[in-house]
Amino acid sequence: MEMRDRDKKNSEERNLQNPQNSGKSENSRNFRRTREPRVPTRYKIIGLLLLVFVALNFIPSGYYILEPAAPMALREIIQVEESYREEDWGEFYLTAVGQRRATLWDLGLFFLMPAREDRELSPVEATIPPDMSEVEYLEFMSRLMQDSQLEAQAAAYREAGYQVAISSQGVEVVQVMEESRAVDILKSGDIIKEIEGERVEMPSEAQQVIRGFPAGSELNLIILRNGEEIEVEVITREYEDDPERSSLGIYITSAGLDYEMPERVSFAPGNLVGPSAGIMFALEIYNQLTEEDITGGRKIAGSGTINYRGDIGPVDGVRLKYKSAVDLGTELFIIPADLPGDIDLLNDIEIIEVESLSELLDKLQI
Repeated sequence: MEMRDRDKKNSEERNLQNPQNSGKSENSRNFRRTREPRVPTRYKIIGLLLLVFVALNFIPSGYYILEPAAPMALREIIQVEESYREEDWGEFYLTAVGQRRATLWDLGLFFLMPAREDRELSPVEATIPPDMSEVEYLEFMSRLMQDSQLEAQAAAYREAGYQVAISSQGVEVVQVMEESRAVDILKSGDIIKEIEGERVEMPSEAQQVIRGFPAGSELNLIILRNGEEIEVEVITREYEDDPERSSLGIYITSAGLDYEMPERVSFAPGNLVGPSAGIMFALEIYNQLTEEDITGGRKIAGSGTINYRGDIGPVDGVRLKYKSAVDLGTELFIIPADLPGDIDLLNDIEIIEVESLSELLDKLQI
């Protein structure tokens, strides 16, 4: 007992004589108690790479990725009461372009694999007007889809021999582009009733009149604003997809559109928007209204706008739509006759270029 007490006392005296040893010893013991296992460097690198990968996949860029959408059989979208369609008839297919906001990761893949022909890159401002939100843009495109359904029905009924009457207040201005020369002249909500003395009932009619003039032309417009008709002069600009044609730089839709025609057609377009399905809608409706299969048992795809008179107008994204038709194995691809660009280079399947529904029906006869 005395020896233990003496040893303890000697130890305390040594610590007092050399207090640094005591502190180091205590710190060493504390360090051993609190030190945690070191994370290997390779795990840190892997974790950092994962964080970067996740960030690149969620941070949006200023571009859209445009890709071919899967073609859709029109008989799955359109039903006509008392249809003559038979199961062994051929098919009309709607081709479309899917678009999604590109992430930074998407951009990297796009530029690493530039040879892919089934994708295109489009700046956001080239797709959506600067003063229009994505929600507003989708609403606008949905209205154009509804217009295309009505015009396709009217065109098909007229070709099938039915009486069709149309009434409209005119063409409503939805948005004026910032670079338009009409930016201080036209306003959202204005209704264009006449262009250069020609009455316009539908957006397709207004576009047809405007594009008939060279860029830089001064056009006289009669518009309805706040219940009052006024006359304005607007100078046209170059149409983006075809510099030889005119544009007012405005987004338009129909105003107060009403048709008098048989109400026998129902649509189930799903999430499709925009007017470019019009020509294929009209073909399917006409085919179901007649006893003869105008497809001749073939798979036929295409894209193009149409008005109630049957005039076929231009569309965007033809190259991507054509690619989806080729992948499907269709035998014919229908497009408007006045598309600019190198359409002649597309030669995997036969292309039919037309200006009207009646001309198209003649060319489909076999």
